[in-house]
Order: sequence, then C-alpha cells, then structure tokens
Amino acid sequence: MVIARMARMPTMLIRASIVLLVMLNLGVAAWWIFRPEPTVPAATSTSPRPPRLQLASERAATTPAPAGTAALVQLATAATATLPSTPVSAAAASQCFTLGPFVDDAAVSAARGRLQPRVTRLQVRQAPTAGRGWRVWLPSLADHDAAVAMAARIDAAGFKDYYIVPTGSEANSIALGRFGNEESATRQQAALAAAGFPAQAGPLGTVTQWIDVMGNAGLDAASLRSTTGAAQARALDCAKLAAGAPGNSPR
Repeated sequence: MVIARMARMPTMLIRASIVLLVMLNLGVAAWWIFRPEPTVPAATSTSPRPPRLQLASERAATTPAPAGTAALVQLATAATATLPSTPVSAAAASQCFTLGPFVDDAAVSAARGRLQPRVTRLQVRQAPTAGRGWRVWLPSLADHDAAVAMAARIDAAGFKDYYIVPTGSEANSIALGRFGNEESATRQQAALAAAGFPAQAGPLGTVTQWIDVMGNAGLDAASLRSTTGAAQARALDCAKLAAGAPGNSPR
C-alpha cells in the first residue's frame, strides 16, 4: 500500500508543476493585457536655444506701451486730423498778369524798374507775332552808299523788285519782294542766291516782349497797365509762373 502511494507521487508533482506553469503564464498574460500605458518623460534640452531675431514691428506689438502712451497717441491723432489735407501754396494766394507788348529793350527795362517794387516775381519773355505772307531781303550793309551800290548790281542782274530800307533797325537792308506763300519766296531767294546775292527768306512778322508778374492779391490789371504803359494786361496762371514755365502768349 505504501509502495503504491510512493509510485504515484512523481505523477502528482508533474501535474502540480504543469498547473503552476499554466497559472504563471495566465498571470503574465493578464498583466501584459491590462498593464498601464508607459509615460514618456519630458525631453530635456542639454543646451539653451539662442534667442530668435525679432522685427521692430513685432517687438513694438509685443512690448507693452508705457503708461500715458495711449493718451499721447490719441492727442497726436486728433492734432493730425485738424491739419488741412493739402497745404495752400503761395501761388494760390497770389495774382499773376502778363503785360505787353513792348517793342524794344528800353521799354522793357523801364517797365521792369516800375514793377519790381510791387511784385514778388517777374520774368521777361519773347513772343513772335506772325504776319500774313513771306518776304525776301538782303541783310543790312555797312552804310547807305554800300546799299545803293548793291541795289545797282541787283538791278543789272535783272531783279527789278527791290527797295533800300532807309531807317530803323533794318536800315541799309534791301527788301527784295513780298510773297503770298513760302514756295514763291523761297523760289525768289534761290534765284538771287544763284546770281551771287546772299538773300534771305522768312515769314512776315515781328518779335515782341512781354513781362509776366506775380504779386499779392491786391494787384490790379488797370494800375499795372498804367504804371508800365503796356497796351494789355491779362490774367496769367500763377502755377505756371511759379514753376518757371513761360506764360501763354496773348493773341
């Protein structure tokens, strides 16, 4: 009996070992399934990062304004709002006129002397006055005798339309005809040049001088005309005169 029991003991130990192993495996499996999620430790930096560059606008946006700054900004905004949107220029507060015509430098000089105490800006300009038709002429010669001798040569060459200018700025010049158009005048000039006479051709007309002035609002066209002896005194755009541009030529 005792021998039979001792024979069964190894079998019982094996069974117990198997049961123990199964229990251990089940315990390990249960722990693996129901274990808590591992926590990841926060990363630590071994070296500090360099500071990031900031634009001035970013720094101004992130930097709190000192006390009283908001009030100053409001005052500055209000002051700016009260300023006029466009400044009033000196030209807008002035009056401008063009005076003339003056036929020679002496008349211009005298008028300038009378105008300068009364105006803030003054300029002289020339304006050609076109005539109707064209002329051919020979420029002024040394004296009247030279003009007479040249006229005799012109007559001998077969050109009968001539006239010696006796006085004026073109004294001792020889007029060689007036023509209704440029083509006729240049044809006559070419014929004279071919005969050895240095004739010139050009449109009829004179060059006159005008004085453009700028002054205070009290300027009066009638008084300016009386002061300078000008035949005309017309309003002028002050913006053009202030910019140094010549005024419009009166018609």
